[in-house]
Amino acid sequence: MTVGEALKQMRLQAGLTQTEMTAGVVSESFYSKIERGVHAVDVQVLINILSAHHMDVVHFFSLLNFQKSETEPNFEIINQISFAQNKKDISALDKIKKELENRGGKIPFYLRFRLENAYAWIYHSNRFVSGAMKRKIKSVILDEDWNRPAYHYLSQAVVMLDINESFYLVKSAFTAYEKNKENDTFTLQFVALIAVNYLNCCYHQNAEKKYAQVAIEFLKTLPVDPVIGFYRIIGTYYESVFSNNTKIRDMIIEILKRIDYYSLIQDTVEDIKINK
Repeated sequence: MTVGEALKQMRLQAGLTQTEMTAGVVSESFYSKIERGVHAVDVQVLINILSAHHMDVVHFFSLLNFQKSETEPNFEIINQISFAQNKKDISALDKIKKELENRGGKIPFYLRFRLENAYAWIYHSNRFVSGAMKRKIKSVILDEDWNRPAYHYLSQAVVMLDINESFYLVKSAFTAYEKNKENDTFTLQFVALIAVNYLNCCYHQNAEKKYAQVAIEFLKTLPVDPVIGFYRIIGTYYESVFSNNTKIRDMIIEILKRIDYYSLIQDTVEDIKINK
């Protein structure tokens, strides 16, 4: 991970815009170029920026050195949130939420983000996402120069926004990618994941087909690459759902069952059966 990517990751986790991150240490334009790898940065300046936000300097350099993330002070609780989300265990999330509230003091933004994000994915709804969180997410993303960390951030945050808000941001991300196509593994995965996760949101928020179409068409423009082949399949599944193409839909459902990935779309299939 580069200095710029590590800075951006910590900034996004803290819920800060680029302007806020500069803390008056450097200009916004200079800071933006640091994140993009255009400008190098003096070590003392870097430490001043991190210290201004009480960010762990040791953890920052651990990102550069690819050390284990166990250095993160809330590593265990982050794991607990992820485990509860994967198991769709609401009671476990409720316990974690209560534990964080009982700690006293302000809960770090990135922990609140992880927690509310987990609720949103389990419920397939943003009704438990606070208005403050939605505003913060939008302010951070709208401040972005799109690149890998920003694409990844949106792919996770899209479920926390209303469909009209996510539609605008998803279109912005896709447009940015089209202007500056990066075909490295991670960038391809992240932009494809934006599309797939956004399509899931379109389904669960009962969005009109025109909202979903932008992601369906975008996936078709991505290069043929094994790392995103599965995302193309899921995109085709959602296209069949929005187009009422039961033949293609049922064929993909059968394939996913055979390869044990049916759980990824099971919630939509069950809804379809209920609504028949």
